[in-house]
Amino acid sequence: MLSKVSGWLFSRYFLSLSAAKKIAYIAIFIALSVVTNSLIEINVTASNKITFTYFVCFFSGFLLGPLPGFLVGFLGDAIGFLLVPQDVYFLFGVTLGLTGLLAGLVRKLPLYGRKGVFFKACIFFVLSYALITCLLNSLVNYWYVYLFIWQGKIKTVFWVWLGSRLAFQTVVFAANVGLCAAVLAVLVPTRLFGFFKQELSAPPSKKQEGEQEQAPVSKSV
Repeated sequence: MLSKVSGWLFSRYFLSLSAAKKIAYIAIFIALSVVTNSLIEINVTASNKITFTYFVCFFSGFLLGPLPGFLVGFLGDAIGFLLVPQDVYFLFGVTLGLTGLLAGLVRKLPLYGRKGVFFKACIFFVLSYALITCLLNSLVNYWYVYLFIWQGKIKTVFWVWLGSRLAFQTVVFAANVGLCAAVLAVLVPTRLFGFFKQELSAPPSKKQEGEQEQAPVSKSV
């Protein structure tokens, strides 16, 4: 039971690492998340900013698994809040954590080969844009602007505000997607670090799976 739960929470590569390497990978990604959240993030308006948190959250979840992906997004934003305080930071952290979680879950899809890796990445980006950027993150941003910028007064209805926000954030999201694709183009063909050994190995055929499931029958005399 515990092994099945671990299989869903972490990637196979992450589970194969020693405890020291697991801690090191998570620490590195959290540090990158803090940097992208507080040091190189550029606020253009109250609801629009140039950030590369999508990039960090994607790879933390895609390479390490759903749980590490969530922790990297959430803790990176929480620690970044301590460096550069902002209001309702925990809600932004939740959306970032869910981005990493989603990347880890999409990685579990049974798609193999180089095309399989990139296809899973494409599935993540489509879902992340629709569910996180357009829906959850936009709702959190709108609430933030309503409470702290507009002082509790609605100055623009949500759908009009959303259109202007997405016009900018779509460009930021596309830049993150391009950066992720460029890094994947290096990691996958060269097989660096063994992150994608599972997908690049030929999956067992149905005949082999059937032979493995059939246990030998012994006859007692």
